[in-house]
Amino acid sequence: MPDSSHDGLNYPLLLLHLGPARTRFDVDWLAECSSTNTLLLERATRGAPSGSVLVANHQTTGRGRRGRSWLSSPGCSLTFSVLWRLPPAVRSSGLSLTIGLAIAQALEGLGIRGVALKWPNDIWLNSRKLGGVLIEVAFDSDGLGLIIGIGLNLQHDTDWQAQLGQNSAALSETELSLPREVILGAILQQMASTLDTFSRDGFGALREAWCTRNALRGRPVRISSESGEHQGVCGDIGADGSLILHTGNGAHLLITSGDVSLIPLPV
Repeated sequence: MPDSSHDGLNYPLLLLHLGPARTRFDVDWLAECSSTNTLLLERATRGAPSGSVLVANHQTTGRGRRGRSWLSSPGCSLTFSVLWRLPPAVRSSGLSLTIGLAIAQALEGLGIRGVALKWPNDIWLNSRKLGGVLIEVAFDSDGLGLIIGIGLNLQHDTDWQAQLGQNSAALSETELSLPREVILGAILQQMASTLDTFSRDGFGALREAWCTRNALRGRPVRISSESGEHQGVCGDIGADGSLILHTGNGAHLLITSGDVSLIPLPV
């Protein structure tokens, strides 16, 4: 890890806030790239070690879930990807929820209030989307490598609002003014700790902590997936990370993938 960077990250400040996890990560900063996930995936296939991190000030072709674009702009986003290798016997069920929980806990640890989680991979702040997680898999000689892409809104960008058609959240709304190095260091440190628990005990050990931050529990939702569309009341999360959807008459469905949206209440 470089000692300093004039136009990029303040590496000494990042090291300070990585704390005891500083030996577990190797952070590389780029002014611009196509996609941090794409570049880190290429490095993983060439043998990059677990804990490799790519941070980009700007992504030109960032990717989101299900083929969507991942919007970012210089100064308004914290966009980075982490290569993490799981032990061979560890199942990856609930992994995206685990990463979301780590991000929420890190932000809370920095004093940020109003953080919640929307199944399966969105981070909310004050009931609006603050960021998200995209996980891709790399298989190589060392086994299963996970490329964990994370994007958070630091400040509002009017172009985003127009393209997304929704009112997203940004950390600039909070009373705190935190350098991105502080936020990045806190997230990486919490990720290391939370992923250690996940590798040792599975998502079941983290389920309750996730459920206490469930943004949509008890609210009417619509779920769209490849298998069709379902409506009901959002419940909690199963030990495998599936969403429990209550559909009426005591029945419920276990949803393993899909997009969740709120059903507006009648005026």
